[in-house]
Amino acid sequence: MEAHLFSPFFFVTLSLFFLFILTLLQIKKQRKPAQKVLAPLPPGPPKLPLIGNIHHLAGANPHRTLRHLSRVHGPLLLLRLGQVDLVVASSVEAVEEIIKRHDLNFANRPSDLTFANILAYDGLSVAMAAYGGYWKQMRKIYAMELLNSRRVKSFATIREDAVRKLTAEIANAASFGQFQTPLNLSEMVMSMTNALVLRAAFGDKCQQKGKFLQLVKEGVGLVTSFAVADMFPSLKFLDTLTGLKFKLQRVRRQIDQVFDEIISQHQAERAGPSEEDLIIDVLLRLKDQDDQEFPITSTSIKAIVLEIFLGGTETSSTVIEWAMSELMKNPEVMEKAQKEIREAMQGKTKLEENDIAKFNYLKLVIKETLRLHPPGPLLLPRVCKEECEVVGYRVPTGARLLINAWALGRDERYWGGDAERFKPERFADGSVDFRGFNFEFVPFGAGRRICPGMTFGLSSVEVGLAHLLFYFDWKLPGGMKAEELDMMEISGASAPRKSPLFLLANPRIPLP
Repeated sequence: MEAHLFSPFFFVTLSLFFLFILTLLQIKKQRKPAQKVLAPLPPGPPKLPLIGNIHHLAGANPHRTLRHLSRVHGPLLLLRLGQVDLVVASSVEAVEEIIKRHDLNFANRPSDLTFANILAYDGLSVAMAAYGGYWKQMRKIYAMELLNSRRVKSFATIREDAVRKLTAEIANAASFGQFQTPLNLSEMVMSMTNALVLRAAFGDKCQQKGKFLQLVKEGVGLVTSFAVADMFPSLKFLDTLTGLKFKLQRVRRQIDQVFDEIISQHQAERAGPSEEDLIIDVLLRLKDQDDQEFPITSTSIKAIVLEIFLGGTETSSTVIEWAMSELMKNPEVMEKAQKEIREAMQGKTKLEENDIAKFNYLKLVIKETLRLHPPGPLLLPRVCKEECEVVGYRVPTGARLLINAWALGRDERYWGGDAERFKPERFADGSVDFRGFNFEFVPFGAGRRICPGMTFGLSSVEVGLAHLLFYFDWKLPGGMKAEELDMMEISGASAPRKSPLFLLANPRIPLP
């Protein structure tokens, strides 16, 4: 036995056996898939128990706070708001990856926001609809029927009438050649954009306009309230206990009643001559057609009309308000803009919408206003459908994503050392535009979710601002100096001025 165990043949056989086993183990190891190394989560500030990072945003302008945090922690930021992950993008590189590489993954909106579910009719508005067949159909209707270039041009008479009422109101409040009581220009411009959109939506004979405005104002006021369910989805019942949900539902019911009256009125009038270009009439016509994959209902009509109203009034008036504020702050820019308009008019006293094409510098002023004061400083939230990697960081499934358009528009890396300065000339070469291709300048968003009402809103801004600059000279009240003008905004969806803009108007050109 011992001779057998220690024979040379035995040792060779044993060695070959162990070599065979080692070879099998090595092959198995090579075939085993390498374990995926997960990218790190985006950095962010320290979190508190239960509330996470809510305390960082409480009582502040979120877009300003988030820019500060991104400067400390990086261009892709992760916050924990109660039970919700929030990722904030504040760099061109991050936004470009989101829009170009992951746009489909971030195409959805949060489906559990209290205000969106109630005031956006459970996601039937295009802005808050889930990405899918319904959204695609309604987005196409926006592009082909509701707010295409042809239809926006058809509203020219409505815009001109609304602006002429505004200029007449200003002229009546000021004596020719001398300054009178300061005018609340913020309020007057808001009234003008309200009247403009209401007429485009419902026509000039709508008897429910006053009640509709009152209810929308009440609903928008409730949007600024804190909804527990938005950050603590498991505690939805608290919004019922606090009364917030009841108040929103009450406003929704009352808006429904007003809409029902308006819809009934327009359905009755459709048998006879009608204003074909009214938004509600277009939607009612499409409702009667049977060729839609997703039938248009009265509820979806309400959602779309309310969306157009909310998107076309406060945002447009806010842009005009900020443009006038910046022009008062920069008198040399004001002088240049007014000189261009008045010289281009060549002695004419009736400014018409066709004249706007001549005012190149005015368009630069509007672009610069949109850069510094985007009407939606934080673009509407998106949701990460599946976990993905953005600029080297892992974005978890279900996280909400915000793009800080306000921070991008003021970033020195893209705009130079004078990024905070109001300088319309920076757009003179036309290389940067707001159509969604330059990610440092996205006041209307980008990608699939870019604002479908951009042309409609811009037309109102151009006509309104042109009339204010052509017909009047402006002055700050009470001997206030330009550098003393408060330029802070309030926290809100459109970030209007913190204090209304009061100005003195001096009629310069006789009204037609």
